[in-house]
Amino acid sequence: MKKKPDEDANKKADASAPPPPPEELPVDKEEAKTLKKIYIAVTSDRGLCGGVHSGVARRIRRQMAALPTESPVPKIVCIGDKSRAMLRRQYAASMLVSVKDIGRIAPVFADASTMAAAITEAGYTYDIGEIFYNKFFSAVKYELSMVPFFNKTRIESAPNMNAFDDVDDDQLECYAEWTLAALLYYALKESAASEQSARMSAMDNATKNAGDMIRKLTLLFNRTRQAVITRELIEIISGAAALK
Repeated sequence: MKKKPDEDANKKADASAPPPPPEELPVDKEEAKTLKKIYIAVTSDRGLCGGVHSGVARRIRRQMAALPTESPVPKIVCIGDKSRAMLRRQYAASMLVSVKDIGRIAPVFADASTMAAAITEAGYTYDIGEIFYNKFFSAVKYELSMVPFFNKTRIESAPNMNAFDDVDDDQLECYAEWTLAALLYYALKESAASEQSARMSAMDNATKNAGDMIRKLTLLFNRTRQAVITRELIEIISGAAALK
């Protein structure tokens, strides 16, 4: 029996989607004030791509400024030198992990696994984390997005966990680490595609602006040269007429 084209398309779309984070329990306002959070900024080391990197940094600044005064100060993980340069001056005390050499080559899952291991080995016990990245839509459109991730305790208390009879702590720990690595890999891929599209648009605009400037300067040069030639001809004719 052959599969329908719509079913194949749906499966391909599901395969390209990020792994869904585990469903968490509802959090009241009082509990939300005591949650320990981690903000992960996904950028790169390369520039010349418009406001791709600065948008992520601005979003984290707004998140930090909107926190209640009694809430714990979230830790910040900077993936890419651009976000680190934008955030370290104001939030140097909140920096947990900084990753360099991002964006030179295409990201692979091993890179995301190394980052997830570095965050885990940093020793900070968090409740909820948020990954800020640019989601790619088309060659001319990208959108700043956020995807959450949780620690083992929050996953264990999720409503959907009741569907499983017995889950070991080691399995939950491995699942939490794998989920973080998978989400980081997804965010890295989306950010890389968004960065390339933004860089292509920025370079195209720069080429057009350079072409316009060249045409204007060429026209100005030709007019100035013509004016100099005309003035010299007038002086020569005036001098010849004076000698007669």
